[in-house]
Amino acid sequence: MLITTERPKPWRIAGRAWRGLFAAVRRLAPLFIITYILMAGLDIAIERVPALLSVPTREAFRTTLTAGRSLHTADLWKAIGLDVAAMLLRALIIAPVAVAVHRLILLDGAALFAPRTSLRFAAWILALQVPALVLWWLILFASQATGLAPVLSLLLIAYVIVLIQASPLFPAVAVGEPSATLSARLETALERSDHLFLRTAGALVLALLPVILARAIAQRAFAKLAEHVPLLAPLAKAAAGLVTVILVAAAVSWLYSYAAHRKPAPDRAPSVA
Repeated sequence: MLITTERPKPWRIAGRAWRGLFAAVRRLAPLFIITYILMAGLDIAIERVPALLSVPTREAFRTTLTAGRSLHTADLWKAIGLDVAAMLLRALIIAPVAVAVHRLILLDGAALFAPRTSLRFAAWILALQVPALVLWWLILFASQATGLAPVLSLLLIAYVIVLIQASPLFPAVAVGEPSATLSARLETALERSDHLFLRTAGALVLALLPVILARAIAQRAFAKLAEHVPLLAPLAKAAAGLVTVILVAAAVSWLYSYAAHRKPAPDRAPSVA
């Protein structure tokens, strides 16, 4: 098990995440290729299925609500069902990659492929994504309610902060760290990330910044080409998504190697009046 005793700096974690990406590509190239094909297929399906099944987009729902018209229940359930199905499939696709990267870094490559662990990992991804999906839809419905949408948006931001704080949970699941209950695992992850939120958020931002910039530049540079080649956008989105999964898994692994083994701060001696 990798143990880091030095308090991590965000830029060092970001650099280690990129080195972990290149190391993972050398060791896990077949898995990455299969995952990319599945992610690209899912992104293409997400673009095509709404038109084939006549599922309105969120923009269409927003336009309907803005015009003061009522929503069709069947269309609404189809849209929510599509979101849930996409979330489920994406979790199942990315879980083996994330688990393999966590184990490559933390266990020095021992037993990279763990199907049962990947299923548990995917279940945690789904469980933690459901509240965000609910809030996302509530924000859409509350767009016409004065003051409600900003409150829900703040709740969504707060929940994202909680997710960042709970990030040590995922490496713990990937390496098979035992836990008595599900709530105990979540509580342990939150305790380990205490006072590490800014470092974790900073490391993730620095690690993902090149991906964000590259995607933004590519969208501008190839905008006209994408109009003639519709598949270009989902293929690029899948590539960026796969790199993001690997970088996040690598960064969180290094943070976990410190958070899970750091010594608690000594209690201060009581002051004498």
